Formats: sequence, structure tokens, C-alpha cells
Amino acid sequence: MALERMQVTNHERWGNLVKTWSTGKNYLDDDNEYPIPTSIDEFKEQLAKAQVFMTVPDRYTKVQFVEQHLDTIVVRLPPAFAIADSEEKLSKPGATYPLPPFYKRLFNGMDPVIPEADKFKVHAERIGDYTLSLCA
Repeated sequence: MALERMQVTNHERWGNLVKTWSTGKNYLDDDNEYPIPTSIDEFKEQLAKAQVFMTVPDRYTKVQFVEQHLDTIVVRLPPAFAIADSEEKLSKPGATYPLPPFYKRLFNGMDPVIPEADKFKVHAERIGDYTLSLCA
């Protein structure tokens, strides 16, 4: 069974919501309050209020926020099933490596093309970057 993933429609609003949670400063230019959610329902409510337009699969029942400190390395390990699911999708004939839509803007309106021979390399690189990145 394929793993249903979260899908973000407005990546800029999502990034600004994360910045708001991290700093306590409202980066969304509205009059709403965005305290760090303590439940999945609060999380979804804030996504809607912030106009992020994210689909959150029903399998998610909890939300956890991890604040990284500058003296601590945080390595986020993806679930083994998620890696296997991605590898299975990438192994199918004609499969392409999925990138968020905003990459197209960064490449002068063109969809970036990852050569067939590089898609597993890019998969590993993005996982490695994601697990260690400070996200700032």
C-alpha cells in the first residue's frame, strides 16, 4: 500500500507559519494568534487559518514540535516504511523524483529535470540534508 503523504499547496505560507511558531513573531501579516499547537486538531485549525492549504492524511493523530538548540545535533530519522515506499515509487518505469512546485519558480518557470540515473542519488541527498538541516 502506498504511503499517503502530506501535501502543501502554499509553501510560502507554510514556511511563514513555521517561522511564526519558532519566533513568536507573526510572519503571516494577519491579526491571528498562532501558538504552537498541542493537538492535531489545533494544528489543522492553524493550517486553515494561515491559508497554508495542506492536506493531512487521517493516519496522523498527534503532532510533535522539536525545538533545536545550537549545541545539539538533531538527526530526524524517517520511518523505514517511508523510505521503502519512496524507493518503490522511484523504481517504477518512467518515475520521476518529486520536487515541490516552488522549485519551478527557481528554475525560470521550468520543471527541474533529474536524470533517471540520478534520482536515487538525489533521494539520498535530500534525506541527508533534511535530517540535519537547521531549517533556517
